[in-house]
Amino acid sequence: MNILVCEDNVMTLRTIEISLKKAGYDVFKAGDGVQGIRILGEEEIDLVITDINMPYTKGLELIRHINTQMEPKIPVVVITGITNDETRAHAEELGASAYLTKPFDLNIMVDMVKSLSGKN
Repeated sequence: MNILVCEDNVMTLRTIEISLKKAGYDVFKAGDGVQGIRILGEEEIDLVITDINMPYTKGLELIRHINTQMEPKIPVVVITGITNDETRAHAEELGASAYLTKPFDLNIMVDMVKSLSGKN
């Protein structure tokens, strides 16, 4: 299973990558939404994990792109430091499957990915 992780913080990106690879997933990395959209057009991606605040194209724009331009629909997990209910609701309206606030437990993130991917 291929997972795209869009995160502009290099340390967070690397930590997520290591956790997902240990769980048996193939990981594609993007430092911003523009890179994420490019990878989505080039690779078969089964699930996306994205931050909201990134340079160039924000995570909410990436979610909108996935849910309006991609078939079949791809599950999206949001990871962000934004804790307000308005942003969470907006992400869900755009099609986010799950929302985790930073800092988060990596085991919970991996369990969420497993649940969304059907890999239990």
